[in-house]
Amino acid sequence: MNMYGVIERNNLYFIEDDNSYSEVFQYIKELWIFLILIFIAVKKKIFPYVIWSLLFLYLLFDDSLSLHENIGEYLSNYFEIQSGLGIRSVDFGELIVSFSVGISFTFFLVLGYLKSNKTIKKVFQHLSIFILLLAFFGVFIDILHVFFNDNNKLGLFEDGGEMIVMSIILAYVFNLLDKNFNLQLV
Repeated sequence: MNMYGVIERNNLYFIEDDNSYSEVFQYIKELWIFLILIFIAVKKKIFPYVIWSLLFLYLLFDDSLSLHENIGEYLSNYFEIQSGLGIRSVDFGELIVSFSVGISFTFFLVLGYLKSNKTIKKVFQHLSIFILLLAFFGVFIDILHVFFNDNNKLGLFEDGGEMIVMSIILAYVFNLLDKNFNLQLV
């Protein structure tokens, strides 16, 4: 589809463009993950899942409304952050936002983890690995993309990697739903 966008010059097919078909599909996956986790949390009274669901709700809002980009740009202007190391000032602002949000969620997730039983802790471990993979693509590869001023290859790797990881997370939470309610989805 990304190649079709290049050939036909239709931005709706570009994997990197906001509000493209692939980005909207990503928003739908994030929404489903949020809804499934909040449903399990409420029905099974598993409060720590609320924290995870809110993280995915944040990711949905961040992706669809460009929160870390907009706030990062504001911070870079407000604090007059200078470019350096081949990274733009706005990217430093985005990193500040991403790390601040990440640390905040990590604090609450650790609290939830410590208060959970063995089964829930296993889910936390799996979701944590998925989030680290997502951060690898969304933060590390994104910075490389900017650093090397690469327009296509790293951007495709970054967004494609994020989309694959989010698809795996969605499959995982659908499996959680099935296990918790014996829906026999598969």
